Amino acid sequence: MKKKIMAVLLCVCVGSLASAAAEAADLGREDRTETETFADDTASREFQDGEISEIADRIAEHAEEEANAYLELKKEAQKAEDAREVQRRAQEVKRKTTRIRRQAKAEAARRKEAQRLAHRQEIVNFALQFEGNPYVYGGTSLTNGADCSGFVMSVFKEFGYSLPRVASAQYEASEKKDISQIETGDLVFYGSGGIGHVALYIGNGKIIHASTSASGIKISDYDYETPVGVGTYLK
Repeated sequence: MKKKIMAVLLCVCVGSLASAAAEAADLGREDRTETETFADDTASREFQDGEISEIADRIAEHAEEEANAYLELKKEAQKAEDAREVQRRAQEVKRKTTRIRRQAKAEAARRKEAQRLAHRQEIVNFALQFEGNPYVYGGTSLTNGADCSGFVMSVFKEFGYSLPRVASAQYEASEKKDISQIETGDLVFYGSGGIGHVALYIGNGKIIHASTSASGIKISDYDYETPVGVGTYLK
């Protein structure tokens, strides 16, 4: 009897141990499964994080390259804009310089013309002060008497011009002009069959000349006789 009881108890103990062992095994498997699952999840997350980090690095690198390229393009565009501005300013300076030169040239021409006319008028004004003085054949004195060519020769001599003594020679040595181009200070020549008389044109269709012993040095219309020609020693 005792032996049967001991056998039953032994069977129970063995069964209990086997059950405990089975439960332990199952628990071990569950623990391993959870551990393995956690490890797998962790590895997966690490892998995904690594991919994202790599992609982010690539995006950042690409963005930096794009930014640098943009800056280079901006620099080039600025250079081009600066070049255009320099060219625009250069063109503006050129236009201003051209305009100033034209103005300066025109002003210089105006002054030169004014000086030319003033010089002619100065000679005429000098000659006019001798109106009424006597005519003397062969004479060259502006105060005591001169003939026509002597009068003209002496007037021009005061301004540094050396004219021939007689009217015909004065005409030959002068620069010939058409009557339509006559100016103050030009010489008007008269004669029949040759140059025999000379007068100084004073403007407004008038001349001053040593006319005759009866009238002396006087002012007349330039066409009181038909002119034979017009000549000048002035510019």
